[in-house]
Amino acid sequence: MDWSKTKTIFILAFLILDIYLAMEFFELQDKSDYTIIQEATIEERLDAEGIEYPDDLPDDIKNSFYITAKSKDFTIEEVAKLKDQTIELPNVNFEEDQSFRTLNMILDKPFPLPDVNTESKITQFLNDNIISGELYHYWYTDEEMNSIICIQSYNSRTIFQSKDDHIGMVVLHLNEDNEIISYEQSMLEQIKEVEEKEAAITALKAIEALYNKNYLSSNSQVVKIEYGYYTHSPLSNQQILAPTWHLTVEKEDEESEDFYVNALEGDVLQLTE
Repeated sequence: MDWSKTKTIFILAFLILDIYLAMEFFELQDKSDYTIIQEATIEERLDAEGIEYPDDLPDDIKNSFYITAKSKDFTIEEVAKLKDQTIELPNVNFEEDQSFRTLNMILDKPFPLPDVNTESKITQFLNDNIISGELYHYWYTDEEMNSIICIQSYNSRTIFQSKDDHIGMVVLHLNEDNEIISYEQSMLEQIKEVEEKEAAITALKAIEALYNKNYLSSNSQVVKIEYGYYTHSPLSNQQILAPTWHLTVEKEDEESEDFYVNALEGDVLQLTE
């Protein structure tokens, strides 16, 4: 027997075995590390990146469903019943049977808003001066345009929309003295629930959906989350609205962004600035 050759073979065999065992060890270690990462909860991952959200998240929604609605056509008869205000006609070819998808009304006398209890005064104005005004509630103030945005609800759930969509909204225009001088109104009617009902994803799952899509940057904060209805593709007449979580996120630079997450599918529907 050639002992020198045998020794070389043994050395090579053990070297190959060592390499194989080392590869197996590192592969198992990688899998172990990956498992640890995978097992981290969404709360832990958000905390690790300094992402904050409200402690009192909304309760789980047991019955969630799509709704359909029709854009209302306001008639001249309805407008005639409104007191102390005049319609601003879109054209001079006025006809008695004319209807309006969006009303543009001018008040005969400005309606003052106080510096305190402003929202309750806005609610009073809506109830007393707007067609089906009880369906709307204060949404936000547009400082740049000096206007107040009021939005329609269904079963106490907000129908989310932008000013450009304007499918169920009242925009109150103010003068320099903080008085309402005119408004625009659109409205959804014949609202129906699609029969299939199922539990919505939780508010925390909606936050997780944003996190997984990289919409939540480090040290950002979810300052508001609310359940309602939303369509990212408004139609001219018939609307199909999805059950939706609306989230307002404040970045580290204090700029805010609005996000919409489908409450059944978990998809991020649209980002608006």
